[in-house]
Amino acid sequence: MRAYRSPLKLFVFGIVGIVLMAAAADVLFGHWVSTPPDNNDGVLTTRGQAQQRGDYLWAGALLATGILIFGGSVVELVRRKPAIAVSGAGVQLDTGGAGDGLIPWAMIDKVSSGTISDPYDGSTREQLIIELKEDATIPDGLPGTTIDGQLLYVDAHDLASRVTEIALQAQGAHDHFLRLEAVRLYEPPSMVWETTIDQDESPEEPLDDEAVGERIDNDSEELHDGENETEEDE
Repeated sequence: MRAYRSPLKLFVFGIVGIVLMAAAADVLFGHWVSTPPDNNDGVLTTRGQAQQRGDYLWAGALLATGILIFGGSVVELVRRKPAIAVSGAGVQLDTGGAGDGLIPWAMIDKVSSGTISDPYDGSTREQLIIELKEDATIPDGLPGTTIDGQLLYVDAHDLASRVTEIALQAQGAHDHFLRLEAVRLYEPPSMVWETTIDQDESPEEPLDDEAVGERIDNDSEELHDGENETEEDE
């Protein structure tokens, strides 16, 4: 399973970046919305010069933020790289960092989903929760993640797929990995059962027709004698 960032949200972020860049242009040059520095017939006063320096700072901050947001949105829309990928090897995280975001199944104890409160604005954000084993090494360079002990919280608020679906797919893949490991490590019992059948070492020789006839006559006589003895007893 692959979970991508929501294209609609990336488009909205791109619009926000354009608005910020337009605001920077207004502060620097146009003053269509912003108030121009104080001046007398085009000559800046002392107060106006201070205001202009402040405008330069605001415009630079707005321009840099707008470029980062707009550029990041365009790059994400073009490359369409999954933010979270569930495979047979583990959970691959692409949160924009430079580190290797692959977390192997052997390091994972459980995968679930939940929500946490954003410390900045107090909003509720969906999280993919990966519970790591005690001896697991948490990958470095994973922005957008929060570590709490052995719990790794992955921000899934901006994904196109529901975080509950991602968690179910990941947990199912993890259970499949555990079954394969159990089969691979299984060792059959070493006990060996032996069954023997006693047989005569020297089987009887086959009888010819004359011997067979004699045996039948003998059996008949023994049967007849047995019946006579029974009648006498009665």
